[in-house]
Amino acid sequence: MNIVNEAKGRMKILILSYEVWRTDNSGGNVLSNLFQNMDAEFAQIYCSPGVPMNGICRKYFQMTDFMMIKNILGKGKVGNQFELRENPKEAQAEDKPNKFYSFFKKFHWTIFDFAREVLWKLANSNNTQLDDFIQDFKPDIIFAPCYANLFMLRLSRHVAKQQNCRLISYISDDHYTFRHWNYSPFFWLNRLFLRNALKKTFPCYSLVYTMTEEQKDELSKALNANMKILRKGIDFKGEYSKKVINDPIRIVFAGGVYCGRWKTLGDIGKILKTINKDRVKIRLDIYTPTQCSKRVQERLNDGESIFLHKSIAQSELKDVYMASDIALHAESFDRSYRLLTRLSFSTKIVDCLGSGCAVMAVSWKEHSGLKYLQKENAAFCIDNREDIAKVLNEIVDQPDLIDEYAKKAYVCGKKNHQGTVIQDNLYRDFKELVSNTQTHV
Repeated sequence: MNIVNEAKGRMKILILSYEVWRTDNSGGNVLSNLFQNMDAEFAQIYCSPGVPMNGICRKYFQMTDFMMIKNILGKGKVGNQFELRENPKEAQAEDKPNKFYSFFKKFHWTIFDFAREVLWKLANSNNTQLDDFIQDFKPDIIFAPCYANLFMLRLSRHVAKQQNCRLISYISDDHYTFRHWNYSPFFWLNRLFLRNALKKTFPCYSLVYTMTEEQKDELSKALNANMKILRKGIDFKGEYSKKVINDPIRIVFAGGVYCGRWKTLGDIGKILKTINKDRVKIRLDIYTPTQCSKRVQERLNDGESIFLHKSIAQSELKDVYMASDIALHAESFDRSYRLLTRLSFSTKIVDCLGSGCAVMAVSWKEHSGLKYLQKENAAFCIDNREDIAKVLNEIVDQPDLIDEYAKKAYVCGKKNHQGTVIQDNLYRDFKELVSNTQTHV
């Protein structure tokens, strides 16, 4: 029985996130995946440009970098409050100034992150409009993902002080340890500040979710945190159904090609070109929202074995997966990026498991996502560059392996990532924390 539908009265959940809640961006897609069937009332505080589109949340409070600049210059207060009526898909909000944000997204240098922290620190933090928004909503739960931003952690602590309710977080990357490789002094200075901010903020969390066992163990010990595993869910219906394998075999990668992923994809493309020297036996299609330089575009699009496409809607991507054979997840083998993404568990891994395709994961051996897939025996797992050609040639020579691994992926997904089970467990955690809060009032 679904306990979400048994709730008497609606829980109030305040989402505090950096991203605007849209189903077509990564952060917003995760929020919708977790909360779309929950019988609760939602409000969101978010700290970026953009217009919400989710069909779940109605009340919003928006803050942006431009608002901070205007505030410092004495030209306005920080904050834009608005409410959606009848859950429309679009609402009026400060939209994204494309050229400004595209530049910083393309050149993601540490000094820009440092400058943003200074900007948010200098702006007037005495925001009565924000406090009124929180007091008027009266949340039972505050759900605040843990970002590598000092201003977001500071905001989480501030919001938590406004209400006698539980603060719950969700962390998906290594924001705490010194196990990184970076030559920028700004990176290490920011890392010191970030560690200090995390030490201040973690005691405020009643519960912290993470996607990986490795991060759960590390933060439980380092910060004495109450940790649980929470991964994205998908609706798995029925039993595995065999698909006809394409000729040529079709591999699909969908997601960002930042953090050195493009190099791994480029290496795969070179190998495919060698395999296809006589005829095209296997191809790779890449769908990415990342703005690629001319050099990267040339590396990822040869018009024969590897093809680069713009990002497509989730509904279209499902059709692409249905027409493909292998869903690919790839990470960088470069030292700095390996350590940066060591504890990451991309939500795209779950999408791959639910795609109906066989799954292939390519990354270094200590990547948490790869270790999970190896443990579950749910994918073609490749943990060094030298084995990529070997595995791809085996697949071309024995295409029946695709069906074997597609079934393994589906079994893993249905066992560990059933959406209704994950949502019910999440709601149960929330209800338990709310009950404990009321008991101690």
